[in-house]
Amino acid sequence: MGGTGPDELEGGIGMWEWLAENAWLFWLIAVVVLAAVELLTLDFLFLMMATAALLAFGLSWITDSFVLQVVAFAVTSVLLIFLVRPVALRRLNRSTPDTASNTERLIGLPCQVLEAVTDRGGLVRLEGESWSARSVTGEPLPAGSDAWVHDIEGATALVAPYPAAAADGRPAPRPSY
Repeated sequence: MGGTGPDELEGGIGMWEWLAENAWLFWLIAVVVLAAVELLTLDFLFLMMATAALLAFGLSWITDSFVLQVVAFAVTSVLLIFLVRPVALRRLNRSTPDTASNTERLIGLPCQVLEAVTDRGGLVRLEGESWSARSVTGEPLPAGSDAWVHDIEGATALVAPYPAAAADGRPAPRPSY
């Protein structure tokens, strides 16, 4: 009763035998997939695993032992993740200073009131764009007056009259460049 079992391919070669004979292809695919995932996450975790898979790829040309290749991949992955990755992350974090991004960078910037701003709503021009706005102090700001951004809530700028008193702990307005 010859037949092909679930672990045999068309030519009668078992899946494990095929994998052992073509381990280099498995590791090459693993390198590409892990590197692609790293490009999506940018966390250095999958980069470490891709590097370990690259080592296993090289090892597949030296030895036919797939078990040895897997062990080398596992050990190298663990060492890289726990020894190299923290150093790489520290170095990356040190080389990129804390910079405000997205809406954080708008806090403290001056703006011009386009439509009267009250504690219920209004409209300001901020960096060339129109933003819905509310008065953070509760006092109305007439159209044409200058204000500054105290905070951002969703798509609404919370603004205060410009210049604002710094005694209440609000950040001082920054000039726009």
